[in-house]
Amino acid sequence: MQDAEIVSALCHPKHWLVYALPWPENSRDEPLAEAAVVIAPPLISGQTLDALPDHVVDVLAWTQAYANEHPDQEIVFFTDITRWLEWEKDLSWASLGIDWEWALTDIPEQPLLLMYLTINRRAYRHLIDTARVARVHHLDGTSEILTAEERQAVRDAFAGQLKADWPPYIHRSLAGGSLTIG
Repeated sequence: MQDAEIVSALCHPKHWLVYALPWPENSRDEPLAEAAVVIAPPLISGQTLDALPDHVVDVLAWTQAYANEHPDQEIVFFTDITRWLEWEKDLSWASLGIDWEWALTDIPEQPLLLMYLTINRRAYRHLIDTARVARVHHLDGTSEILTAEERQAVRDAFAGQLKADWPPYIHRSLAGGSLTIG
């Protein structure tokens, strides 16, 4: 593969994994916060994968299994995988013996291409939602259901933003030497 083809592949992964971080305490009342992480599992080389902790590798393996069954889904929420395991596979992270919380906490510590995302509270609700029907209760006493259509709109918004932001991130990483080819 030529360098230009490799750079193109790095800039346009088949899918991204997006998951929520705890909403920052210092942003409790803010409408936006740096409260999500995105990685591109298809870009993780075998050598890097071999060096990752087992619990991270396990989460990435199930991410890939999910992506294989959903090839048109560019943005994979961690909660999508959790829902799929429970609803379609009759499994759970616990039944698989995977400490997913530890894995998600460890991912930013690993040598992976990773971006932190600033998101709004509405997108955050979708990133943390694993319920079949999620009802959001507001301080004014009203409530509403988070719809599948809105979840898809959030996913589409992430895809659009990552398609704009990921290639420059890759180019900066290459230019700065934190990412090398070969």
